[in-house]
Amino acid sequence: MEISVLHNITQSYNYEEYKKMVIKYAEEYTTSGEQLKERIAATLINAQRMKRIDKQCIINYNLHTLTGQINKKQKWLLISETWCGDSAQCVPVIAKIAELNENIKLEIIFRDEHLDVIDSFLTNGSRSIPKLISIDEETESVNFIWGPRPQAIQNKVLELKNSNNEITHDELVKNIHLWYAQDKTKSIQSEFIELLNKVNLE
Repeated sequence: MEISVLHNITQSYNYEEYKKMVIKYAEEYTTSGEQLKERIAATLINAQRMKRIDKQCIINYNLHTLTGQINKKQKWLLISETWCGDSAQCVPVIAKIAELNENIKLEIIFRDEHLDVIDSFLTNGSRSIPKLISIDEETESVNFIWGPRPQAIQNKVLELKNSNNEITHDELVKNIHLWYAQDKTKSIQSEFIELLNKVNLE
């Protein structure tokens, strides 16, 4: 990975700014990046998903405690797009975690405005999002990388694809969001417990 590309970032947003953009785009029937009909429709749904998760998500005790123990300043760079369904499910949770410690600075950037950045953090050769890179602000070294979705849900996606070669994209997306709803952010919180345990021990 090429960390120097992070110096090329031209525009970033905090969570509240990002959320307001998602809602604004939804109200204006538009989206970030390429103006495709399906992406505009997804942004409309994502605005509602984010509002719901903001209200319902509670960070569990173990994760709350671990986050509070971070004593080194770090930037959490989160790559996203307003039309991305996985982002709508995960970004609000990551924002809630980051809020728990003033040593964490969350910055959100749009993938398609920073292709050189996402190309340094590909997932199996793909520009999958959301993607979170935790960077030590003093050393500019990478603490950890997370994304694009919780492994437990990714495993279900792979199982479904393997068992049904003819499944449509719409059916797959429907199942993914059903799993997210059933999971109630437990998987992503568990993964961040593992990540922060490693960081705090170093």
